[in-house]
Amino acid sequence: MSESPAGSSNSESRPVPEGRIEKVSDGWVLAFDKQLDYPAAHIWDVLTNPQKVENWLGQVSPGWELGKAYTLEMDGSGVSGTVLQLSPRSNLQITWDDQLGEEAVLDWQVLESDGGALLAFRAHTDTADFLAEGSAGWQGIMAAFAAVAAGESPSQEESGSREALRDAYSREFGVSPTMGTVRDAADGRTLEFERWYRAPAEDVGSAVESSSGNLGMGQEAEIEISEDGGVAKLHVRQYIPGGTPEDTAALMAAWHLALDSAAIRLQGGTPNPNSHRLRALEALYRTAL
Repeated sequence: MSESPAGSSNSESRPVPEGRIEKVSDGWVLAFDKQLDYPAAHIWDVLTNPQKVENWLGQVSPGWELGKAYTLEMDGSGVSGTVLQLSPRSNLQITWDDQLGEEAVLDWQVLESDGGALLAFRAHTDTADFLAEGSAGWQGIMAAFAAVAAGESPSQEESGSREALRDAYSREFGVSPTMGTVRDAADGRTLEFERWYRAPAEDVGSAVESSSGNLGMGQEAEIEISEDGGVAKLHVRQYIPGGTPEDTAALMAAWHLALDSAAIRLQGGTPNPNSHRLRALEALYRTAL
């Protein structure tokens, strides 16, 4: 780990969440409000012109049309949905269905503000799954939007900075990380997961043991559980000597599903194997390797 420059501190170098996560009666809302020093008409064009959308979000086909379906290609993955609202120079609202079957409603409003425009973004979702990762991802997308609005090319975000920002959102808003990560080594890889459960550490350990079974490939997994203010924080680490990206992605998908199942057990439910979700998770992790 590199040392901080003289006169600075680790806290100063931490990424800072620019959005906020709010718990509402029917789920969760991720919110960003970004002031931009350009006319609202220009911001609306960046938001809705397919050629400009491609530069900050992804390739949208056929474009945003009220009541019509769309598809979006971004970062090697596909998203689809329907345009629910389209009020010129004012409001765009769409459904957002990703390859894992996760559903959300996204809403952008463009408001005249301080001689420029305020871009208000809201993502509504039923569960806290992927909230920490999604918050970090949308913060990068909002930065890309601002760059395109300024006539610049968005900067490429490093995976390490995205992970640090994910952790910052988890700390500030008390939401669990969801995705696993992989550390490369000379002779193999180490996969890691961190999950937070509102349950006693002993119960979490039992639920994870019941859900994970024998996820054997490489060395036996190391599992650590600590309690912090009524939250049990689980850390899984497993070393995989050699192994193809396909094998690694399959193991990460299996662990991901096992940890989801543990959460269901802790809530008193009975997990049901879902082969479609398992395949979708494998595809997601392959793109990340």
